[in-house]
Amino acid sequence: MKKGPSRAKDSVVMKGLKQALRNEIDGAEFYRMAAGSARRDAVRQMFRFLMEEEERHREAIVNQMQRLAEGKAMKFERGASAKKALAKFKSPLFTDDLVKEGRQVEGEVAALSIGMTLEKRAIAQFTALRKTAAGDDRAEKVFSDLVAWEQDHLDVLTRQYDQMREMYWEEARFWPF
Repeated sequence: MKKGPSRAKDSVVMKGLKQALRNEIDGAEFYRMAAGSARRDAVRQMFRFLMEEEERHREAIVNQMQRLAEGKAMKFERGASAKKALAKFKSPLFTDDLVKEGRQVEGEVAALSIGMTLEKRAIAQFTALRKTAAGDDRAEKVFSDLVAWEQDHLDVLTRQYDQMREMYWEEARFWPF
């Protein structure tokens, strides 16, 4: 049985993983609700994609928690297929009817903004956990990979948000600068 600082560090990391797990469950549920209330199929597709990503994160975190509980070192490999899926993700949002209905996108913009907030919160928490795990190279790598995963989601959401905001401003003939 582990004793001393290593055990205390494991306890702090486990506590952080539990919070991260709650975040992933909340994120998946938010994206599920956003997909369910979306008026356009393209918007539903994007939120379902993000919901599935959050569910994969949940599984990865549960696996890490199990490894830690069994006294094993944390090990997380971000699969090449997950990276490819995000890299080739193309916006399904900007269809002709969305452009025609430009002034009616407030709900989608709000959902994107909330999603961005959730991803930023997850990035901050995984960054803090990485600092907590300082000295444990495997744990630091796990949290670095989770930060990168969440950053990819934030990047997807930010691109969508920026494009919708620009479209909305163009439609409203509003240019802030």
